[in-house]
Amino acid sequence: MNTINNPPIAHIIVGFIGAGKTTFAKKIEAETGAVRFTKDEWMVRLFGNTPFDEKFAEFDNRMASLSRDVALRCLKAGISVVIDEGFWEKELRDEIRKKVLAVGGIPKLYYLEAPFETMKFRTLKRSENPTVDFFIISEEQFNHYWKFFQAPDTDEEFTLIKQ
Repeated sequence: MNTINNPPIAHIIVGFIGAGKTTFAKKIEAETGAVRFTKDEWMVRLFGNTPFDEKFAEFDNRMASLSRDVALRCLKAGISVVIDEGFWEKELRDEIRKKVLAVGGIPKLYYLEAPFETMKFRTLKRSENPTVDFFIISEEQFNHYWKFFQAPDTDEEFTLIKQ
């Protein structure tokens, strides 16, 4: 049970593919003992490293919703969490902040910023030998997804982590 003196923290990881989100999330998990929710790990365990088909977006959205719901239940129980999802859109970031506050948690956003070419290099290199938490992503897919990423604005409160 949380108390007013010790509310749980939701460490919310924002960044694009290859920015170092999961590595950073694991670091926060180790340093704080917070429960880490890395949606992509769940997706890869269920569907493998190459789940890209017509249903991928639907399943990805469902998994994100499920992991957020469980993370919010943890927060409500007084347990700090790390939500490693990317939160590419401002609307999603605003929504998760409100939900965290509604269950008595403190939202703390971290924006992992890295040069575009660095993120692309990391992504394509990792795609050659994918880990248990990473999808195989082609250069074409990487470039396509970049169109959807919205970096946090100056009106959003976040900690900048340069990679």
